[in-house]
Amino acid sequence: MSRWTLTWLAAALMAIASASGTTLAQESKWRAEHDAGWQAYKDGHFTEAERRLRAAEGVAQAFGADDPRLATTLDHLAWVLCAQEKAAAGEPLAKQALAIREKTLGANHPDVAKSLNTLACLYDMEGNATEAKALHERQLALAEKLQGKEHASVAAILDNLATVNHVLGKHEEAEAAYKRALAIREKAAAEKPVELAPTLHNLGTLYLEEDKYAEAEPLLKRALLIREQALGANHPDVATSLEALGWLCAKQGKLAEAEPLLKRALSTYEATLGADHPHVARCCAKMAHACCAQGKDAEAESCCKQAISIFEKAPQGADPANFAKALEEYAKVLRNTNRATEAEKTEARAKAIREGLVKTQGR
Repeated sequence: MSRWTLTWLAAALMAIASASGTTLAQESKWRAEHDAGWQAYKDGHFTEAERRLRAAEGVAQAFGADDPRLATTLDHLAWVLCAQEKAAAGEPLAKQALAIREKTLGANHPDVAKSLNTLACLYDMEGNATEAKALHERQLALAEKLQGKEHASVAAILDNLATVNHVLGKHEEAEAAYKRALAIREKAAAEKPVELAPTLHNLGTLYLEEDKYAEAEPLLKRALLIREQALGANHPDVATSLEALGWLCAKQGKLAEAEPLLKRALSTYEATLGADHPHVARCCAKMAHACCAQGKDAEAESCCKQAISIFEKAPQGADPANFAKALEEYAKVLRNTNRATEAEKTEARAKAIREGLVKTQGR
């Protein structure tokens, strides 16, 4: 072999080694930024999570437009934006991640199921329940094929699908999905009893909306007990259960029982989620109802104004159903206090929000 050939070969090997080293360095940088960002998301530090995942996205772009690492980063970044109530910004990222995974991994890969879930949850947050339902149904079929019909992940998908059907007013479909999810979760309840609570709560809430109080009460009480034992008394999920039980009492006319439950829920929300969180507004509207029914118009009006103020400061379109509910409760107070003109304007505003919600859900 000539000296020139040896020199060329040595140079080529050095170039390969250098390229390999660059690739490894990029991989290491991507991994560090991505993992730090995803951990920040899990810890609830969403600004830091977005910053680190944006950096990871920049590194991953160098791997190629169809690289699975880019898809993973985009998918996780979409969740971060969702957590910051920026669903519209997260949607194109989730769509891109799904397209990459379908192209490179195939339609039946577990990561495709993850992307379907991400995009469905974004649609749900945006109020596009019809699109969310279609994606959850596709995700369910894939999970059943990959993991079997009794797997815990199937129960989680059934919960999400039931929630969307609930929003769409398809109560029979929602009830069937909740019951199936609950049956799967009951089999593993000894290992993770806290995972039963959301399904119990959601099915109880469905019955509550249908005025099936006898069916709702044991489910809601069991969910509360599980959450208090697993999470402690001052957790926002405990507040959610207290709120539901308070509303159950209010709807049954048990106002003396409803008010302390709702007050405790409200206090917990404010302490754990902040005074301007939509859950605070939602609970305030229920508290207004309980106060108004007892003739406590001043307290009811204060609760209504607090709720409406929070909803008005929230991103446009956030929780329109409960915004409308708060306006309707305020209209009742206005009528009780002889302010009919203001009441009519408030009722018209609530009606417009509900009409817009129907259009959005049906698109």
